[in-house]
Amino acid sequence: MDNKTQKSKIFKWPNNDMGQEDDYVATEAPLEIRLGHSKDEFNTLAISMCSPSEVNELVYGYLFTENIINTSSDVVEINVFDNDLGLISEVLLDRSVNYQKFINKRYGMVHASCGICGKTDFDDLLTFNYPARKRTEGGIEPQIILSLPDKLKLKQRAFMQTGGLHASALFSDTGKLLCINEDVGRHNALDKLIGTALRKDMLPLRKHIILLSGRVSFELVHKALMAGVNTLCAIGAPSSLSIEIAQVNGLQLYGFSKANGFNRYTGKSHHV
Repeated sequence: MDNKTQKSKIFKWPNNDMGQEDDYVATEAPLEIRLGHSKDEFNTLAISMCSPSEVNELVYGYLFTENIINTSSDVVEINVFDNDLGLISEVLLDRSVNYQKFINKRYGMVHASCGICGKTDFDDLLTFNYPARKRTEGGIEPQIILSLPDKLKLKQRAFMQTGGLHASALFSDTGKLLCINEDVGRHNALDKLIGTALRKDMLPLRKHIILLSGRVSFELVHKALMAGVNTLCAIGAPSSLSIEIAQVNGLQLYGFSKANGFNRYTGKSHHV
């Protein structure tokens, strides 16, 4: 199981005429993430609904943004296999990683649309001590911000087929598209992006821009801050809490990004 899309029989009603045809839909499957120090014993960390592709990147990014691992070398190996219900990812961790303290705090269903579901200690998020980040002077040039949405759209292949996937894209601070990840879940798409960067030893992303295809929740800002990025853009709108956390931590946050305009929610008003 490694596809973002699959064919489905649908009934379509164009011009007052019902007909049946094949169409592409986004594939969604449960992923159980298990952690262990030995191949003989694993503990379930979480069950996430996701697109069954780039699973290793999703796991790396998820573990990193949950502060369970600090580097890619903390993961010894990952084995992903199918069962009758979905996917299971068994993650063998270096013995220096104390994962047991996270098991009871995060065990449960993590829905594709809500990465925060399953956390039992919300105060931990509100008072999180993020890694030190280098603050940038001023902001990104407006023309660079304006150019990002179209570059993302051209690479959203699975979304163009289905209309059912979110995307996260990583750009250089000059607007060059470096990579893009898609998933049925907004949080998963960003975890896959961060996992990709972690495996390529690109973190922290101080000289990069992340663009999200949808809205910005608090946890997406949290993940961006964990990755060390200074500029986070989105096609949609940010929530009030995401703006507050971005402002406190010096993150440049943009929303409603289009080819002809954008909103900036943090930083000094005379800078873009």
